[in-house]
Amino acid sequence: MKKILKTSFLFLVMLSAAAQEPIVTGQSHSFHSTVLGEERIIDVQLPKHYDNPDFAKADYPVLYVLDGDFNFPFVSALERFNTKFLYRPHPEMIVIGIRNTDRTRDFTPTKTGTSGPDGKNRFETSGGADRFIDFLREELQPYINSNFRSNGYDILLGHSFGGLFTIYTLLEAPELFDDYIAIDPSLWWDDQVIYKRAKARWETTDFQKKGLFVALAYEAPENTKDRFEHGKLIRRFCENTLNAYPQNNLRTQWKYYPDHDHGAVPVPAAMDALYFLFDGIQLPVKKIPENPELVYRTYAQVSKKLNFDLRPDESLLYELIRYVRGTGNEDNADTILDHALDIYPDSKQLQRLKNDH
Repeated sequence: MKKILKTSFLFLVMLSAAAQEPIVTGQSHSFHSTVLGEERIIDVQLPKHYDNPDFAKADYPVLYVLDGDFNFPFVSALERFNTKFLYRPHPEMIVIGIRNTDRTRDFTPTKTGTSGPDGKNRFETSGGADRFIDFLREELQPYINSNFRSNGYDILLGHSFGGLFTIYTLLEAPELFDDYIAIDPSLWWDDQVIYKRAKARWETTDFQKKGLFVALAYEAPENTKDRFEHGKLIRRFCENTLNAYPQNNLRTQWKYYPDHDHGAVPVPAAMDALYFLFDGIQLPVKKIPENPELVYRTYAQVSKKLNFDLRPDESLLYELIRYVRGTGNEDNADTILDHALDIYPDSKQLQRLKNDH
């Protein structure tokens, strides 16, 4: 019996050693920021087939994630999961997690002297949001665009103070991003300064078809007065301002999460935000074998809504071709293949499909 146990233990050890391969979700990059006067670290996850030699060298949207220390792992996992199958709610994306050095400084637009119970200034370094916008515009986005194959469609995601910064950027530098995701944003900041600014500008600003998703987390009534007021202000903004002026060309949606508090809400909110921002992109897969034109029509409609030429990913087209061939609709599969080769003429795998048929 001892011999059997010893043999089994050795087998498990060998099996464990043989199976130890790291699961890599991204790579970290460090560079010096002249604007901020410090070293900054970003985490980068590239689309699954970014470096696959069988695929054409495509360009991708970029999702910038604030509080990258905390939010990058789950957002990058969502991107990978959502683009794994035929029913895709958004395109493949490059995900950039921006790690913090001083989030109060970077995400708050004004200097405030709010004191804590001990009488000390709770936000002594606050008020650096404009410099952080300059960092994004002058350094980070050029760095990403020169080192990775980005296509010019950029999204900003922020939570709490990061959500406050997201809305502030939409107001003060809307050209930086195409879509904005503000998760339980701290609109209470400095006597509601950004909330009031948004109310004043919302009707007259032309946002040029940009998108904004706002998430509101649950706050228990027994929580502190500040926390409860935090949620009430977001709700007031969403109910009275967010959707009040359709002429401002801003695509908007907000959602209340009764089962998720401030700390838990980023995960479901990020998923819902991506579904909303790319609403209409998910293909009616079962209808495509009989009507391949639905692929082009779907992406043309979404491109018009986003004011951006969005093209189906090669990995999606490749799997669609195989799926349609599997249904026996060879001619319609060839129609999709020809369209795919128009978009990705250098794809080796698409050329093989063409030659093998």
